[in-house]
Amino acid sequence: MFDRNRMIDLHLQMLAELGWKPPSGDVIDEIANGGLLTVREAADICEVSDQTIYRWNEHAAARGQSLGWKGTTWLIGTGRLLDYVERYQGGRPERVRAENRLASLIGRLRATSLAAEQ
Repeated sequence: MFDRNRMIDLHLQMLAELGWKPPSGDVIDEIANGGLLTVREAADICEVSDQTIYRWNEHAAARGQSLGWKGTTWLIGTGRLLDYVERYQGGRPERVRAENRLASLIGRLRATSLAAEQ
């Protein structure tokens, strides 16, 4: 007989072995951890222009999944952006380079935030 909970536990164990971590916190934590980017930040971590990010978003939207959401400004989903880069803009090596630049950006933003609090 199929044991749904056991199967879920096994999948979670496999994901943990691969380095996946479940999301924690709320949307503010997600933003603070680089989960949403401005177009400028997205362009910086991908080393492209703002216009290129807009073009990539159009390309991704035409394939059924926009890279972001537009309110008063565009917010780009980091996971979607990195997936797009890997799939259409240079493969895994380019994704890793963008992830490294993202980590650097997050570090700078946190340092700026801490300095402002003091």
